[in-house]
Amino acid sequence: MASPSIIVRPLTTLEEVVQLFLWADQAFSQQPDPVRAQNRGQTAFTKPNVLSRQLRGAFRDNKQLGSYALYSWTLRMGAARIPTACIGMVVVDPEARKQGIASTLMHDAIQLASEQGESLLLLDGIPDFYYRYGYTDVFDVTRYDINRAAILALAGSSHTVRPATPEDAPALRGLYERRLGGYTASFERSQEKQENLLSDRFRANTVLLALSPEQAVEGYLMVSQPPDLTQALELAADNWPAQVALMQAHVQLTNGPEAPATHTYYLPPTSAELYRIIDHLEVPDTSNWENPAEEWGVRASQFHHRHAGWLARFTRLPLLFNAMLPELEARWQRSLAHWSGELQFIIENERVTLAINGATLELVETAGPTALTFQCSPQSFTQLIFGYRPASWLLAQQPQTLPAEALAILTQLFPTEHTWISFTDSF
Repeated sequence: MASPSIIVRPLTTLEEVVQLFLWADQAFSQQPDPVRAQNRGQTAFTKPNVLSRQLRGAFRDNKQLGSYALYSWTLRMGAARIPTACIGMVVVDPEARKQGIASTLMHDAIQLASEQGESLLLLDGIPDFYYRYGYTDVFDVTRYDINRAAILALAGSSHTVRPATPEDAPALRGLYERRLGGYTASFERSQEKQENLLSDRFRANTVLLALSPEQAVEGYLMVSQPPDLTQALELAADNWPAQVALMQAHVQLTNGPEAPATHTYYLPPTSAELYRIIDHLEVPDTSNWENPAEEWGVRASQFHHRHAGWLARFTRLPLLFNAMLPELEARWQRSLAHWSGELQFIIENERVTLAINGATLELVETAGPTALTFQCSPQSFTQLIFGYRPASWLLAQQPQTLPAEALAILTQLFPTEHTWISFTDSF
């Protein structure tokens, strides 16, 4: 007798939503707290429009076997705005594992994202699972250990620091836009979303604001939740005086006989905030240094593991190119290149042709006889668009006959190291 089929649909009742949060808490929390999970589920159920498509479940005979969340956000890539489905809380009832529930959920997410016109899917995944559904690594986290004494040794600032309040949401949103909104994988952020982040999602975090002598908000720093106050999860500062004030206020939070020797900062490797730190910090006592070239006031760590962490895939190639086109054209114009012609992309079973005419780029339906052709796997192309791997590397891994100018074109259109996922953009 055939087993009943699995259907996937939106969660519609309080019990279904709470069950999702209970499973997620059990699967992902280092210290599971069923009461906390139930409260989160009840809160989610009361939010308008959440259940319309964001929380979904797999059911057999009306029994909930697994669930996931799918958030529809707009990812920024320079001048481009890319509709993106962000996947979270993929969970399966422990008693229903190894029955294809997770696979059903993942295929549902891909189909739903495509139907909604979303050209990318993005997630922060567990190791060695999501790659089988076409996802690949697109971003590795970088953190910086900073010598506490070097921070304290800096000259003081005329800026003052105070905790942020819900009324500061517009100022924080403005700083986020100015300092972090230019990176690929930042998301469009409404005022409503900023208010929600400050009053709801990060209400247990300390958020410090730096104010100029004229009382203008010129920086913020988000501190990790107690009891560990050593981590600066997000830092955005318009200038060095604001940044100094925030960093020194941060280290004051951990004063005491067991004050740590270092504090940890999560910063984009190409940010002005990082460059300022490196340019200004000096360790007060270097008398015990044996090899100065290997000593540090700032030490970087970047974390890599294949098929783990931040991964992405695209839904349909033409949909993705249409979304990316404004930024591709902006990059081409900034390069001051003068090549004209057609570049055809063959990615698995899909084709897109990009016509370049001077400073103008457009998509055309059919490649002409003189078009250059670039081929690679969907995973490699996803890494290319996020700047995770350069075109030269992909061509070395997947050799093909291309004229020399093709690599130059690909390098201009798809530069490296322009992606950064901020802490407040995680989901």
